[in-house]
Amino acid sequence: MLKYFVKFFFVIYLIKVSLACQGHTLKVNYIRTCSQNNVVKIQENSTAKLTRDCEIIPTACGQTTGFNTAKVHYEVFKNNLSIDKGDFDGCKKLEEANPEYKEMIKLFGLPTNCPVGKINKCESDSKKIDVKKHKNIFNLARGAPIRTHVLIQHDNGQSCFESEIEIKKKM
Repeated sequence: MLKYFVKFFFVIYLIKVSLACQGHTLKVNYIRTCSQNNVVKIQENSTAKLTRDCEIIPTACGQTTGFNTAKVHYEVFKNNLSIDKGDFDGCKKLEEANPEYKEMIKLFGLPTNCPVGKINKCESDSKKIDVKKHKNIFNLARGAPIRTHVLIQHDNGQSCFESEIEIKKKM
């Protein structure tokens, strides 16, 4: 489940408009918080590029006041129908992450376990996430816009995010 959360975070929240990987176009129609008092905040104009080599290069800023717990509830919609939803312990998933995802998390200087301290971090075009082995997901996700809703309950408040993306293939 962590692999979906990490993909969700990096693909859904960081991609703005890009064209490349096997001709796929990824466009974020919106990224927004559901609460002004989020414990974790992501800059709403964050962007990323998807390269011809199927690498995501994000440009984003985020911050948190820190937290000890992260109980995640998510739901994914396509054509206004719920296609996936679930709940998991975000801290436990961080600890149990496979080495590939732990390295991806470390690449961005983020913690791989809880508690998470105060962080204020920005990334520019210098970091890349290789998504070659996951590129078949783009074919499955094409068509109607995909909306997501993520609610995270922390020991000191909550974080809530909504987004809508479109994945198309240039013919």
